[in-house]
Amino acid sequence: MTTTIAKWGNSLALRLPRNIAEDARMFEGTPVALHVEGERLVVTPARPKYKLSDLLKNMRVENRHDEVDWGKARGEEEW
Repeated sequence: MTTTIAKWGNSLALRLPRNIAEDARMFEGTPVALHVEGERLVVTPARPKYKLSDLLKNMRVENRHDEVDWGKARGEEEW
């Protein structure tokens, strides 16, 4: 399948056909990462970068789990 690069303000735009976007799991608002490999433009969904503090900010005491006993060490693990 081919498509055409269009002008969008001072930038260029690439319109993704619906079936291609759906196959790539990209939808309106999906953040993407762009990079060039040789003369190819590679567009991939951007992976979010998480901070531990953001992931834990809603954690409450009642959400904490007790420690799990996995049994005796079977190798050279350090406990």
